[in-house]
Amino acid sequence: MPTITDFADQFMKALRRNDVETLGRLARTYKVLYDGLTDKLDVYLLALSKLESPTKGQVFRLAQYRNLLKAVEAELSKYSAYVEFEIRAGAEKNADLALRMTQKYLGSLGYSLPKSLPANTFVAMLGYLQEGSPLWDRLEMLSKTHAMKLADALLEGEALGYSPIKVARTFQTIMGGGLTDAMRMTRTTMLYASREASRSVYLANSDIVEGWVWHAALDSTTCVACLAMHGTKHSLDERMDSHYNCRCTSLPIVKGYDDVYQTGEEWFSQLAEAQQRQVLGQGAWQAWKDGKFKFSELAGRRHDDVFGEMLSRVPLSELIEG
Repeated sequence: MPTITDFADQFMKALRRNDVETLGRLARTYKVLYDGLTDKLDVYLLALSKLESPTKGQVFRLAQYRNLLKAVEAELSKYSAYVEFEIRAGAEKNADLALRMTQKYLGSLGYSLPKSLPANTFVAMLGYLQEGSPLWDRLEMLSKTHAMKLADALLEGEALGYSPIKVARTFQTIMGGGLTDAMRMTRTTMLYASREASRSVYLANSDIVEGWVWHAALDSTTCVACLAMHGTKHSLDERMDSHYNCRCTSLPIVKGYDDVYQTGEEWFSQLAEAQQRQVLGQGAWQAWKDGKFKFSELAGRRHDDVFGEMLSRVPLSELIEG
């Protein structure tokens, strides 16, 4: 019979595989988009090189400048539609994985036919995937936002006397930001879908599942807020509201099974002092050692327009004020 830790490891590895596959497709598609724009960037740089000490006004009036921005906005708009497809497909894939693995785990404990909804039915009920939701509004703004950033950066670059090489690097940086935003939205939505799918199985089987435990991926990149939440117990009516790109998942608390859960503070306390300082930062580490705040107080909440309440790290100034 698998232990709860075995289940957590298998589940997180499976989620990671889905994550890598989806983000890989996003990156490859974005590269095609980016490569298709480099010719227009080169044409713009060539036109720019023919101007002696160009002003912002001269740059703004260049047909090549306007053509580049139009092409960027048009390509990013098409990419946004593709990202929406990947988000929906990824959310359903992760939800299906969570439903199947949670049912399988409960079945391994001797409970027959744990109840759940079909993955596509469940995903259709998620509020942030509904038409007109803030998620799609934010995705729709991807093209306009980064096209405007690029327009401002190109004009500013000329005012500051950027070389063609530096202008090209600025273009690369801003376009890279578009890919980062798309990946962050996709990954976060997929992971939220998996967590809510797991919770839906817990709720459907509340006769045997009495709550859930926050389980973080404990390694050198785990954020402090997630460390503070690791091992904490929650009721079935509580959503697992984490942060963007969070790798944490939930584990079921099954009636009659006394699983022992290590807390994040217990795990952190086992690290060497140098590692602790690196994770918390010198100031926060010293304040924690001096007893100025509890480890659990590192986890706070902030509001997000797409996902609502999200996990965040409480700043040191707030932890020690007063």
